[in-house]
Amino acid sequence: MLFKTSDNVKINYELTGKGKPIVLVNGFGAYQEIWSAQVPFLNKLGYQVLTYDHRNMGKSQRTEKGHTIERLTQDLNELTSFLKIKQAIFMGHSMGASIIFCLMKNNPKLVKQALLIDQSPKMLNDENWKYGFMDYTKENYLKKCQERPRVHETYNGLDDNVYAKLMKAKKANPFNRKDNVDLLENHMSLDWRRVLEKTTIPTTFLLQRKVLIIERDMKRSLNKRIAE
Repeated sequence: MLFKTSDNVKINYELTGKGKPIVLVNGFGAYQEIWSAQVPFLNKLGYQVLTYDHRNMGKSQRTEKGHTIERLTQDLNELTSFLKIKQAIFMGHSMGASIIFCLMKNNPKLVKQALLIDQSPKMLNDENWKYGFMDYTKENYLKKCQERPRVHETYNGLDDNVYAKLMKAKKANPFNRKDNVDLLENHMSLDWRRVLEKTTIPTTFLLQRKVLIIERDMKRSLNKRIAE
């Protein structure tokens, strides 16, 4: 199904099931097919599930405009309004979690609960924050964004059925990283810690097993900032 945003960009989405709404938000360069195992599982639990592709990605319209987290958040806001979703649980992976951070800031009443997968609230490391993305800093991130990082998106790989659907989606609608680097740069530059410090929305970070110690120390750092 297609939805047209206020700046006339067509967003592809799927809404399945009945019950309380949960919105699954993709990461950078991802496809809504990445959630194909979670959707039927959540439907069986009694949730209505919304998945979609960001502008310039997946089955959504290719466009040179609106390559910012703020605009992608507005797209999501407009889509949920169009579907008459007044409040939902939001689950986001990587950059998708940053879109939820932005939504928590701009329209907190829409977010009943936030589930954030493998995403730091501040991507750039500095002397007071060591929980950013790899070795990215304010000084080097623009250069590093031009390179494709050698990281594994999943800890245990993908289910065969999910992998097959994902490969089909990628073949049908290839992702052009170069055309979206400006979005990546914007995503990397943002700091959402103040949003987390002020929010009353129930928020859960879901991290890979190997980085649980980072989650613990990151919580300590955020708690220290709140106390100050």
